[in-house]
Amino acid sequence: MPDDEVQRGPVTRTPRHHWWLLALPFLWCIAAVPFVNQKAYVWGSVPFLLVWMTAGVLVGSAAIGVVFAIDSRRGDAERV
Repeated sequence: MPDDEVQRGPVTRTPRHHWWLLALPFLWCIAAVPFVNQKAYVWGSVPFLLVWMTAGVLVGSAAIGVVFAIDSRRGDAERV
């Protein structure tokens, strides 16, 4: 067997239920916008919809960071 061919055992599948957290940014931005768009609230002279979407970027980044941290802790980040 050549040196560049590494013999590996069977790949075991670990449950990745935490990946459902990645649906949170989608639901935040797409599903909730019709409800949030009806708010007439202005926060610091900034429309509430803009504040909501900006907060969605932070929520999405946090969800991706949590999923990455869990995958890294399990050792799954390298073999996705």
